[in-house]
Amino acid sequence: MERIEVLQAIEDVDARVRALRARIEVNAEKLLLSGEWRVRDALSHLAARSNSVPNVMRRLVASESQSAGTAPRVNIDEINHDQVDERSGRSIQEILDEIHAGHRTAILSLPVDEMLARTLPAVGGGDVSIAESIARSGARHEQNHLNDVEAALDG
Repeated sequence: MERIEVLQAIEDVDARVRALRARIEVNAEKLLLSGEWRVRDALSHLAARSNSVPNVMRRLVASESQSAGTAPRVNIDEINHDQVDERSGRSIQEILDEIHAGHRTAILSLPVDEMLARTLPAVGGGDVSIAESIARSGARHEQNHLNDVEAALDG
């Protein structure tokens, strides 16, 4: 995956959030069609993850400094819950602004091509490029949640 593709993926997510913004603002408390999250909860999660670059780079450092299988276990449900709780006092406008700021920071902090081509162990086995990992854990992850948000807004 090339740098331009990662940049485009981030910009596409940002544009989609902007296009949905007005509908989100009036429907922030609406429940998603599956699960227990509301629209604002899903967006709180996205705000927390809107810049996937630092997390991927931490994973690279950890993969280089630890032997396989020694990484600490994380409880993703607990992490997601904390991300939502941390933003419970914020307005939906502040949450959306945080998403856009995270995207800008991700774009500005995207590593150079040589670093993007490096690999790290992928979840589930094998290796994945830094570029692919940033796209998967960032823009693609966000698009999946935005599909849920948009379905709730349409439903």
